[in-house]
Amino acid sequence: MANILEDYKNIEESFFALDHENKTVSIPLVFEKPSDIFDINAITKIPVFNDDFWEWIFASFQYSPRKYKVDLDISFQDLEGYQEEDLKKIFYKNIFLEAKKNQKESTFKNKMAIGLVITGVFSLTAMILLMSLWNDGGIVKEIISYIFDIAVTVTLWEAMTILIVDKKEKRELRTNLLKRFHSISFHKKA
Repeated sequence: MANILEDYKNIEESFFALDHENKTVSIPLVFEKPSDIFDINAITKIPVFNDDFWEWIFASFQYSPRKYKVDLDISFQDLEGYQEEDLKKIFYKNIFLEAKKNQKESTFKNKMAIGLVITGVFSLTAMILLMSLWNDGGIVKEIISYIFDIAVTVTLWEAMTILIVDKKEKRELRTNLLKRFHSISFHKKA
């Protein structure tokens, strides 16, 4: 049993090259050509990465041990005329573009969450006033009370989900890119 737990604890070593001294993990990715990592449907001045490549970048942080930095080693069968420095510039510009997109999305979601909180507080206040002032309502009062209760609960919970859970996910992604990303290299496969 102890052997199984030890295997689980160090499972990353079965898949990736770990440098325990420098606390880095090398993750090699192999593609046929650079256009395989670009979104061919997006006609832009600088190529943008496709969703599959982004998933590999984000997965590299999840696959690596928590306190280790990631070294991505990306090789191609054919460089299609690109130089390593060109691909690095494209990579960093794509990282900045993704960061800016995420920032805009976070700003929009924060505004939406604040709107939901205001709506929830307004609904709660209206429900309290309505229920305290409406003494003899019978079944109609119960139905309206139930509807207000659902409105308050849904809006406040949704706002908390956006403000707490979504922010945590974005913060972790940002932290991974800023602190756990060590290096990237692009080259032709030997």
